[in-house]
Parts: sequence; structure tokens; C-alpha cells
Amino acid sequence: MPIPARDMPSNARAAAADANRRGVSLHRQGRVEEAVDAFREGIASQGGVAELHTNLGAALMQLGRFDDARAEYERVLEIQPDDLLAHSAMYELEQIRGNPAKAVTHQARVLAQQTVFSQIAPREARSVLALMAPGDWQANVPIDFLIDRETTTVHKFYILSQAQAAAAVLPAAGVVFTAIAESDENEERLRVAEDVVAHLQLPVINRPERVLGTSRTRVWQALHDLPNVVVPQTLRRGKAELERGETGIEYPLVIRPVGSHAGHGLERVNDARDLAGYLSRSSGAQYYIMPFVDFSKGDGFFRKYRIIVVDGVPYAYHLAISPRWMIHYYNAPMQEHAWMRDEERRFLDDFPSVFDPALVRAIGEMASRLGLEYFGIDCSIDRKGRLVLFEADPAMIVHAGDDPQLFGYKIPAAQRVFAAFERLIDRVGSR
Repeated sequence: MPIPARDMPSNARAAAADANRRGVSLHRQGRVEEAVDAFREGIASQGGVAELHTNLGAALMQLGRFDDARAEYERVLEIQPDDLLAHSAMYELEQIRGNPAKAVTHQARVLAQQTVFSQIAPREARSVLALMAPGDWQANVPIDFLIDRETTTVHKFYILSQAQAAAAVLPAAGVVFTAIAESDENEERLRVAEDVVAHLQLPVINRPERVLGTSRTRVWQALHDLPNVVVPQTLRRGKAELERGETGIEYPLVIRPVGSHAGHGLERVNDARDLAGYLSRSSGAQYYIMPFVDFSKGDGFFRKYRIIVVDGVPYAYHLAISPRWMIHYYNAPMQEHAWMRDEERRFLDDFPSVFDPALVRAIGEMASRLGLEYFGIDCSIDRKGRLVLFEADPAMIVHAGDDPQLFGYKIPAAQRVFAAFERLIDRVGSR
């Protein structure tokens, strides 16, 4: 949630008020370091003023000085415990620190008072109403990364309950976008979102009932018979079933708790003894299991491609290369090896050289069967040239915030996705 600068109250001391005005002006000019100095000057003149600490925290967040920003927002909450801007900022900062549970407590304080948030574009060319769910960053499509705030107005509506949604007064928009991610926690909210969509009678991107179809088991059911595609069968099992050895899949298999992301709790188990050891260490009640697929290439490295599909068209987003099968971009040694970055650059610059026409057609058929206008896939290509699908998910993160020195070549790829998403909004909104 963006944190706008605040003006000082009229009764603040003149010196602090002047420093705050200078800081706000400098921040808006992009002179953020100078703005920090001005806000600190104001705090030195008169401490204990929430507006100064809020503005300083916003500037420090922009500079990536997250611990310092967190200290400022904590000070704001000491002064004004119900401050919505501070709780919104702490929601972001606690997730950056790896504390999603704490983040959600701050979000709950905000949503108890307000569930509609509007970012009005100064040069509005389109407007979107995004249906959202409470939760950490995994709970929704990160729409803020996808849109140009100068030209795209976004209204976010957080769905808490059937009654709350039915009573809500929602702002006008050209398109409704279901940003709620599929999960056990979000299933009821997606059902409520269906009612919201039906009531609004607006053009829709990613109908809620289609998002419900992106669970790991339902994706297999929808896509397992596609030509030139390998979709490992995914089953859902309770812990007690697995403890009794009722897997339904031959070893080796891959297991993960339902609701986990980014490889947390994901392991390969080779036999019943491995499975028993895994279950003894895990506190989950429900698990996804699937057969292990060796998707390594002849050089022994594993490759996982992320492709974002917008309006049926695939866009290369990133490639992670690793000597380990459990591969994610954050744990792949892409920073350490220039040859890996060179290969990723070639993939981003020349997508057809990696994904031949048969695979591109298969991705188009995925979009048709899933019925989603916007989603991502994580996949690989096996030694027979088939696409190995790991996941199809509308809520995959797409951003242009990587280190520009090492990964500047990724920025145009991300921007192609952003532009395609804007074209999608315009096309759907023109119906």
C-alpha cells in the first residue's frame, strides 16, 4: 500500500513545520536523501510529531533502508496507535523482514477501518477495480508492480465476508480484476467475489470461478492430456493417510504442505522411510504429492522458466538455472555465474529459440482451458523437448526491481508484461 506524504498540523512549531514542508517538497522532486535530512531536522526541532516520523519513514522505505523506516513507523504507532498509514507501512516492512504473521496483524488493523483503497492516476487512461483478500504477499496478484500509476487508476477492494461485500459502496471502474490468489483460505472469498462480479456487471479479467480452477490438483485435471506437455499428477493427501503409506504415487515423489510457497517444506522422498521422516518433522495437516520428474539437461543443470501469459500470448519473464532440482530464482546461483545470466538473457531476448511453435501452441491451449486472461507458469523442457509444467498461477510475482547492474537485461522483459497487461485492460474495458 503506497504511503503518501503528510502535511504538518497547523499548531506545530514553525521550525518543525518548515522542515517538514521542505522535506515533502524535496521528496516529490526525487531528492530523497535531502528529504531525509530535512525530516530529521524537523524531528530535532520538535520530536513526537507523528507526521514527521511518517514522512521520514516513507523516504527511508524508498531508499531501501527498511530497518530505519520500521523504527520510524514504530514511533508513529507509539504516538497514534490506530494510524492507518503506519500500519500499512508495517504490513510491508514486516514481510520484508520475513515476518508475514506480524504483517497480517497490521493489515487487520487497517481493514477493520477501511477496505477500499484508491490510487488515482494523474493522467488516467484506464481504471481497474481489483478484488483482494486479506493476507500476506502470497494472497493476491501483486498488481502494483503491473500498472503505471501515472495512467492507470486502481481501486482495491478487500473482501472480508459475504455481508461486508454486499454492503460495500464501490468506486466506478472500467474493468474488474480478480486479484485474489487460489488457496484454501481464499476459497470462500473467491465465492463471494463471484457474487460481487455478478452484481457489478462490468467486464472481468480472470473470473473468480476460473481462479478457483488453478489449485494444483485441478490444473492437472485440466491440462494433463495436452500434447507436448508433461503435467505430473498432483494428489492431495492428509497426514494420517500418508502415515499409513497411502500415497497413490510411486517413489520417488515430491511432497509439500498445502498452502506453502517458494519451496518451503518442499522435499523429495525416495521411499517409505524418507516419507516417515519427513512427516515427523512437518506440522502440516494436508499435503500435495507428485512424482519426481528429472528435468535436468545433458549438462546436469536444472532449468526453470517463468512465463507470463497475457490474453493468450506467452511472455518470457525469467530463467533460473541450478545444479539442484529444487530450484527457485532466489536460491539459484544466477548472481555468481555470468554464463547463467547470458543464457537467461538469450531466453528473454529470443523466446522462440527456446520454446518452439509446438510448445507455444500448448501454452495457448493452457490459457484456453484455464479460461484466464492473465496467469503465469513455471515450467521446464525435458530431454524429449516436452514442456514440463510445475505450476499455473495468476499470482506469480512480476517486477522490474532486480539489481540493474547484474540483471538490467530483465527490465525490458518485465516491461513487455506490463504493457501487455495494460493492453488487456484496454481491450476488455472496451467491450
